[in-house]
Amino acid sequence: MSVVHMLDTLTEWARKSICEQIKLKVPPENTAPDDAGYAYNLATPAAFAIYVPTSDKLPPGVHAPFPSLCVRFVTGQDALAEGSGSVEVQFCFSAWSPGTHGQDVLLSNGDGFVRRWTGAEADAYFRRNGDGWRDAWNFVDIALRAVESVTSIGGYTIDRAKPVKFGPLTEQEAIPDFYPMWFAWASFTVNYPLRRNIQDLQDFL
Repeated sequence: MSVVHMLDTLTEWARKSICEQIKLKVPPENTAPDDAGYAYNLATPAAFAIYVPTSDKLPPGVHAPFPSLCVRFVTGQDALAEGSGSVEVQFCFSAWSPGTHGQDVLLSNGDGFVRRWTGAEADAYFRRNGDGWRDAWNFVDIALRAVESVTSIGGYTIDRAKPVKFGPLTEQEAIPDFYPMWFAWASFTVNYPLRRNIQDLQDFL
């Protein structure tokens, strides 16, 4: 097993199976993002491996570091006698939402369907609030359904005997206030076969 291959495989899977299933708000480039003048913009979250790059280091085709999903691993171990290994994988989620913009509001068509509120009045509407956490946790819910609905990812078997964990980002057991950014995480364990050519044994063959 190659750590790099594992991370690349899981990141590409997360991009297709999780990120492409949701669109979230993208922060503007200016420093006053939470007023009614914000040009409403939704985008598919980016998927990164190990770390979230700053705006000046983004890969081609990615316009902002947020919203995003970052694939990391907490710890890994190779059980040499058993010929297998395992890694605890962690997905880190980020979303940006300073409050309710006009186009967040869904209006009923009266026929069981809804539509986004649009027009000049909607463009001018903004209510600052702390409900942006819902965006991050909708993102997490999609990830949990995706992970819990498969048995393996690119040849890495999900260890269903171990729990899928999730929670908010914490510091010293408290949830920090990063408004208008919202963060959460989910973790699970994958197993893989371990194949090594041990030189001392090869000498006897």
